[in-house]
Amino acid sequence: MKDIDIGLRSDLFRQALLLTLGLWGLDTLLFSLPYLASGRQPLPGVLASHFLFMGLGALLSSLVYVRAGRTPLDGRPVRFVALVPVVVGLAVVMAASDMLIGGHLRASLDGAHPTQRVVAARAASQFLVGGWMFALLGALYLMMIAVRVTREHERRLADAQAQALAAEAQASAARLAALRYQLNPHFLFNTLNAVSSAVITGRNDEAESMLARLAEFLRLTLAADPEAMIPLEDELATLQAYLEIESVRFRDRLGVEFSCPNELRAALVPSFVLQPLIENAIKHGVAPTSRPVTVRLEASRDGDDLVVIVEDDGEAVAPLAAHPPGRVGVGLANVRQRLQVLYGARGVLQAAPREHGFLVLLRIPLRLEPAVLAPGARAA
Repeated sequence: MKDIDIGLRSDLFRQALLLTLGLWGLDTLLFSLPYLASGRQPLPGVLASHFLFMGLGALLSSLVYVRAGRTPLDGRPVRFVALVPVVVGLAVVMAASDMLIGGHLRASLDGAHPTQRVVAARAASQFLVGGWMFALLGALYLMMIAVRVTREHERRLADAQAQALAAEAQASAARLAALRYQLNPHFLFNTLNAVSSAVITGRNDEAESMLARLAEFLRLTLAADPEAMIPLEDELATLQAYLEIESVRFRDRLGVEFSCPNELRAALVPSFVLQPLIENAIKHGVAPTSRPVTVRLEASRDGDDLVVIVEDDGEAVAPLAAHPPGRVGVGLANVRQRLQVLYGARGVLQAAPREHGFLVLLRIPLRLEPAVLAPGARAA
């Protein structure tokens, strides 16, 4: 019991004490039954020697408990074998005490003077009774200690697992926050670069309008919890604020189409997860060309998944490749890592060129905002 704390040791000792008193009390009850059945009173010497036997047995049981507590808890039979010397030795002490002290009490109080044969038979009987009681108590002590130690180890293991899960959750949250905040300087660089270009070319009104809308957009996004899951409707509203900035830059060259069924507007998505997809389409689909380009976002349900497609009809990429140079940068890589942290294998981000433009597909498990669930319904 070296690895057991003081509180558990005290609890074990109390249980062992109750067990000991109960078992030796049962011995007294069995001793009394014949007298109760016959209506006779035990002789004073017999009664005194019995209480001597019982009291000494209860006292010596503490040595069995101490020995049981020092036995390795490895579940092997050697644990019980290790108690044999203690059990035998204490049984001898019990038999000897009954012969010497108990015999003297019976002789002085009852006038009993048994023959040597009777004395030897009684000593053997007391040896067997004492050995049986100590062996039974030793087995019960071992089982009691093993059960409590096992439970204590399980509790500590559960606490360690809970701490590990909490640490893992904190690490994932920190990683998500880092990925989420990584987008802000990336987005700011692109936007401020556009503002700078507008100032250099004398388009001061345009630069002022972009800065005003940028301030409003940052007010919305920086106040959001980077770990929060928000309704898709709120994420689309954030995109609208971002597109107001870009509409100043590209004017009629930028067309936008959103398609989202009403029942999916309550779908929960990571905050700021779609903006990098739209920004990627604008940067590589709209900016390089002088003709109008339409960026289209479509949300749909596929079984238990929410699927969001962002595509543009910009210039074709040649040669066609799964990841054309320049089209998969910080933004898409960041989103892919966030999905992996949040959803594991169920968080998918695929990017591929089309005959005209580029397409990005985002797939995550569909979860609906609880507030919009009908009574008795459950999220997908």
